[in-house]
Amino acid sequence: MEFTGATVNMDAAKIPDGSRLIDKYSTLNESTRETARQIHDILERRPIVTIRVIKSQLQLRRESDLGEALPVCGYMFTNGPWKKALIKFGVDPRLRPDFRFYQTISFRMEFDPVVEPGKHDWATKGILAFPQLLQGGDNISYVFNGKKFVADGDTWQVCDITDTLLQRILSTEQLRTRVSPQDGFFCNGTMAKLVIIMQDKIVCIRDGIGCDDDEYKCLLAFPDEYEPLRQRDHISYGLDFGQRYTRKQAFLRGRLVNRARRSYE
Repeated sequence: MEFTGATVNMDAAKIPDGSRLIDKYSTLNESTRETARQIHDILERRPIVTIRVIKSQLQLRRESDLGEALPVCGYMFTNGPWKKALIKFGVDPRLRPDFRFYQTISFRMEFDPVVEPGKHDWATKGILAFPQLLQGGDNISYVFNGKKFVADGDTWQVCDITDTLLQRILSTEQLRTRVSPQDGFFCNGTMAKLVIIMQDKIVCIRDGIGCDDDEYKCLLAFPDEYEPLRQRDHISYGLDFGQRYTRKQAFLRGRLVNRARRSYE
């Protein structure tokens, strides 16, 4: 759904306070006003929220009500660590480190399962079912638990990541004192570990491939605050002398270093 409301860049001096929309609110029809009231209630409890979360908590009469109600409830950043989230008017998440819990993580990737060619006879077996992608009591759309996910969006918020290993990464006490336009209040190494490991878990879940947390644990030794070396980085993070990475670990380590290097300041 395209957001048609107020948007600002991460380096904007001020954020919208919503004062110019008072008159517009009165022009909405009753159905849309009710939707707006529900969204306002959500923002009172959670001042920064993705559309996925909002849709899961609304009882919509019409899908169009949501698109018309969102602009009178909050604004969005066009880039940065809170991109794709609706933010309550007057709230500036760049000012306080505790707003890091509402940061968003988005993945530009294919979320449809990859099926091994020749493994399934579509003509006789019909459509495949992928239980790991079906919404249910143990698989909420906007929550990432590391076991299943619902492929109805590409964005999650930090506060909705319940996977134990990823929570361990996010529980770091090493934070930025000033907000970064790429990583918010998290350090570059922290976000690199979160993004690279989470994306690999998503791919494994999507394709029905088992993933063991033990395979990622060596990568947790990568520093939260990473300063790129002048020469190529050959450090074996998380390994004892004589140990070697598996092929997958080496691949993920390389992606992790590149991700941290790109957002180094």
